[in-house]
Amino acid sequence: MIAKRSPKTLTVVGLLLALARPVMSQLTPGSMDVHWNEGASDCAKTAQPPIQVHPYNAQTFILRESPCSTAEAPFMYLLVGSTKSLLIDTGDVADPRQMPLAQTVISLLPEAGQTAGQTKIPLIVVHTHGHLDHRLGDSQFQHQSSIEVVPTDLAHVRNYFGFPDWPNGIAQLDLGDRIIDVIPTPGHYPSHVSYYDRQTGLFFSSDFFLPRTPHHR
Repeated sequence: MIAKRSPKTLTVVGLLLALARPVMSQLTPGSMDVHWNEGASDCAKTAQPPIQVHPYNAQTFILRESPCSTAEAPFMYLLVGSTKSLLIDTGDVADPRQMPLAQTVISLLPEAGQTAGQTKIPLIVVHTHGHLDHRLGDSQFQHQSSIEVVPTDLAHVRNYFGFPDWPNGIAQLDLGDRIIDVIPTPGHYPSHVSYYDRQTGLFFSSDFFLPRTPHHR
């Protein structure tokens, strides 16, 4: 049986194919050789690290919050360019003592070189959408130097990325020798966006491709 796709889904798939075709042979490879933490039947009796980090390659990191810390166990993605870095989503736990997300992410960032007053390259924190399990960690990054957190409401998303005719068009983020395409994919959430990394060919869709997912939190 062939699953039916909405016109919006087919449009996004077509855009991805068009974006990827010219550079397919130049994509930077990475590895998905990883075993994700499955949690435990009794987390209180089994010590679990709160966050797992998998280096897809030297400039791309996949992070996941432990199932023992949150039942959502969400994934987050850190993309590093030559001048800026991008964190996609901040997970389901606000308390840095329980989930040291900001500390972990900052430790992965390269040094800022000769930039005055900075020890790490700037970080932009964005989201796929505004459900709490994708943004509760925002508070860990707010009010830190060289870190910008983009809110998830539609007005901020439209203005920050530059979508005058939402949800039409594609925006770009330039991280320095690394272009990220930002694609409006509303449906699961009114301001949902997906990200396509031209360097690796990875597409970060979050909950956009999940069938009939109910709105939550």
